[in-house]
Amino acid sequence: MGPNGTVQYSISAGDRSRFQINAKSGVISTRMALDREEKTAYQLQIVATDGGNLQSPNQAIVTVTVLDTQDNPPVFSQAAYSFVVFENVALGYHVGSVSATTMDLNANISYLITTGDQRGMFAMNPVTGQLTTASVIDREEQSFYQLRVVASGGAVTGDTLVNITVKDLNDNAPHFLQAVESINTVENWQAGHSIFQAKAVDPDEGVNGRVLYSLKQNPKNLFAINEQNGNISLLAPLDVHAGSYQVENLASDMGVPQLSSTIILTVYVHDVNDNPPVFDQISYEVTLSELEPVNSRLFKVQASDKDSGANGEIVYTITDGNTGDAFGIFPDGQLYIKSELDRELQERYVLLVVASDRAVEPLSATVNVTVILEDVNDNRPLFNSTNYTFYFEEEQRAGSFVGKVSAVDKDFGPNGEVRYAFEVAQPDFELHAVTGELTNTHKFDRESLMRRRGTAVFSFTVIATDQGLPQPLKDQATVHVYMKDINDNAPKFLKDFYQATVSEMATNLTQVLRVSASDVDEGNNGLIHYSILKGNEERQFTIDKFSGQVTLVGKLDYEATPAYSLLIQAVDSGAISLNSTCTLSIDILDENDNTPSFPKSTLFVDVLENMRIGELVSSVTATDSDSGVNADLHYTITGSNNHGTFSISPNTGSIFLAKKLDFETQSLYKLNITAKDQGRPPRSSTMSVVIHVRDFNDNPPSFPPGDIFKSIVENIPLGTSVISVTAHDPDADINGQLSYAIIQQMPRGNHFSIDEVKGTIYTSAEIDWEFANLFELTVKANDQAVPIETRRYALKNVTILVTDLNDNVPMFISQNALAADPSAMIGSVLTTIMAADPDEGANGEVEYEIVNGDTETFTVDRYSGDLRVASALVPSQLIYNLIVSATDLGPERRKSTTELTVILQGLDGPVFTQNKYITILKEGEPIGTNVISIEAASPRGSEAPVEYYIVSVHCEEKTVGRLFTIGRQTGVIQTAAILDREQGACLYLVDVYAIEKSSAFPRTQRAEGSLAFSLRNHSLKVKVWSVKEVGNDIDFTDSQLQGRPIRPMN
Repeated sequence: MGPNGTVQYSISAGDRSRFQINAKSGVISTRMALDREEKTAYQLQIVATDGGNLQSPNQAIVTVTVLDTQDNPPVFSQAAYSFVVFENVALGYHVGSVSATTMDLNANISYLITTGDQRGMFAMNPVTGQLTTASVIDREEQSFYQLRVVASGGAVTGDTLVNITVKDLNDNAPHFLQAVESINTVENWQAGHSIFQAKAVDPDEGVNGRVLYSLKQNPKNLFAINEQNGNISLLAPLDVHAGSYQVENLASDMGVPQLSSTIILTVYVHDVNDNPPVFDQISYEVTLSELEPVNSRLFKVQASDKDSGANGEIVYTITDGNTGDAFGIFPDGQLYIKSELDRELQERYVLLVVASDRAVEPLSATVNVTVILEDVNDNRPLFNSTNYTFYFEEEQRAGSFVGKVSAVDKDFGPNGEVRYAFEVAQPDFELHAVTGELTNTHKFDRESLMRRRGTAVFSFTVIATDQGLPQPLKDQATVHVYMKDINDNAPKFLKDFYQATVSEMATNLTQVLRVSASDVDEGNNGLIHYSILKGNEERQFTIDKFSGQVTLVGKLDYEATPAYSLLIQAVDSGAISLNSTCTLSIDILDENDNTPSFPKSTLFVDVLENMRIGELVSSVTATDSDSGVNADLHYTITGSNNHGTFSISPNTGSIFLAKKLDFETQSLYKLNITAKDQGRPPRSSTMSVVIHVRDFNDNPPSFPPGDIFKSIVENIPLGTSVISVTAHDPDADINGQLSYAIIQQMPRGNHFSIDEVKGTIYTSAEIDWEFANLFELTVKANDQAVPIETRRYALKNVTILVTDLNDNVPMFISQNALAADPSAMIGSVLTTIMAADPDEGANGEVEYEIVNGDTETFTVDRYSGDLRVASALVPSQLIYNLIVSATDLGPERRKSTTELTVILQGLDGPVFTQNKYITILKEGEPIGTNVISIEAASPRGSEAPVEYYIVSVHCEEKTVGRLFTIGRQTGVIQTAAILDREQGACLYLVDVYAIEKSSAFPRTQRAEGSLAFSLRNHSLKVKVWSVKEVGNDIDFTDSQLQGRPIRPMN
């Protein structure tokens, strides 16, 4: 009762990765999905523990059987099937079979054709997978089928491709396009002349579709046929009196059985056509009006042919010269108008007329027919422009050429002759009636026209008339005559003399005065340009060439030049230019025009940061060319960032320090010093004074507050940037220039380095979490002040945390052999297998498993590594061999394996040559160094081979790992690790077993009671000395060594 009566359940053995148990209720549940195809059953060992920590004496064995579900799709025996079937096979013909299987139990697989059989040519047995024909298959319709067959096993399916090739049968006879044909021949065709090309088609394949030709009926053996291509030719000339011949052509394939078809040819023989048609004239010519209507008959040609029948029948065609298909011809030779005629487009046609007979090989003759079109006045004259524009210079004498108008009439003769006239009489111009040339009747003055009429343009209409009858046709156009100006007027100024005043203080581009001239001419002749001819030798003024505006472009000085007189010219832009001039007088007004001047625009001054208040910093001086009050100067600080740090004497310009300097607060001052005269208005100028404050080292470097932590992963590449630590020093130049160094690293070792300029910390050695998971660095920041003893520094602690990676494979530390009592009970622990993984967390947690060997006899606890007896040991077995794996639990699991030999203890085994072996080994020897050689032999003198095994290594009554190895046949012991005496170990006890193998008695007979092997353990003591102690006789006391003096083994 009470807490001692509460029971909790746990799984002590079995697959705990897949199953879990409720500690209170005992309900077993799965951790993950189970797969019956992977494993059908699991066995769990359950232990019950009460509140007093007492366990049930008997553990419960629970067997979990995994039931099957339909989760594996059917898989076909082949990825694709291929079958061959002949066409025309009977319905239900067995084409082939498909088969699929599944790993699931009780799965009823059904088969179905899903694609590739749109016409339903095949059927699939849904149970057996047998494929049969469901319709008549014709290769000529389709010679290949690709079916997709699906196998369904419940909710999951699989599919495969079935390829069916249809083989050909000779089921199609050769086929002619026509069953009967007619052929026309001539009596004079000679032997070998080809008269017909026979062509039959057979859709079958190969020899079944290969066609050969022959003549089944060949009257008088007059014809021959090419067996391969079917070409029929003559063997002899044909007789015209026979009229016709009937030839039967046979086409046969090469299949079995052979199939054939025929074509009946009727060959007609005709007379020889030996007379061509002959026209009754060598050529023809006809004239007609261009207005003749369409379909009018105009002329008939006539030809004759002396042959008879079709050879003498004539047909007529126009083959050339019929531009625009203007004419046609009837079968009897009658020509007619086929489309509208227009003489203006084409006035003459030369038609080539052909007369041909209707013979098999026709003969023909040709004749030229010339058709001439007569003109009709159907086109009016047309001016080449509806508007004419002429430009005529003024002042030309009467009769000068103004321009020419032109009109064209497409008609012929008088219908196309054009005469010109004014629509309304023009007193100022004459128009030539034939040529269309326009001339003036008197001299023109453009300026007079502008004053009198307000324009210098004449506009009128001209008429063009042809001479056709009965009614002439006409056209009209408008003419514009523009009077062109000539340069016959000079520019004229409004005034001959201009006067202006300007202050000597006037700024650049000040406008002084604008002069103006005019020109009554037009265009460039009236376009005026202005220029200064004289009086501007100092180039103080400029004039706008277009507007006449005079502008100041120089600096005036009354004291140098009190007045200017400029001669200004106006010139027009005519080809031969005309000009005129005027005078401009400019008086200069005196002003206070001299500004105080500093010798330089900027003054640079250096002062010490510890300068005393009131000391002279520097002096500035300005000069003024004026005199009196205009030259009386006062100095002020008019703009600065000095915050009252400096002052200036207003009379002398001396600058003094007024406040204490601090380089770190402000290292540069800019003062604007102004010198102002006392004129009206006063003039002033300003210069800049730049004051540099020189620093001295009065500030130590400082890091940001707080400790610095950084996390990195192990195994990052050398030279990787980890973190940057930066300090600040407000001093200038080398006083504030910092250099970084790592002055201490814990643990010791140069694992990190630092960029002495940037403060960036880099890895400089391998970072291994197993070596250290935390590094503490002390970083020093030094300024570079001179001398060195004035330098200041700051220190900063940087902590770098290392994150573990799963970069180590579990390494076995327990021995690879053990000695067991043959009578060990089932369930007893023989040894604990141990493997070490230096990684952290799950990366370093290890699970054990027997992966090969005598797995029925032994079991291993996955987590503890305890090796237990699972079934009774057989003494005659002597040894058991196991392969054991150790796997970590990292995300990418790493695994190692080891051989484990279980030796059953026995009697009367080999005898070692010594009771104890003792040797001395220097520390630091490399792995594989020979330690000592031991030897054992059978007491019976047998020559049976002996094998050696190390079963344990002890140091100071503690079991240690695999520090030594032994040659299984040689008995030579070697180091498996580098030994270090300073780690506290100096004496090792190594237990070695020797096993005798008798060739006379194989292992399999041991079950019968005969001993094939015997074994005896022996111990070896190894003393490890430091290097400095080796070389002299060594005497040490140990209860097991009996105080014997030992020499080191070479």
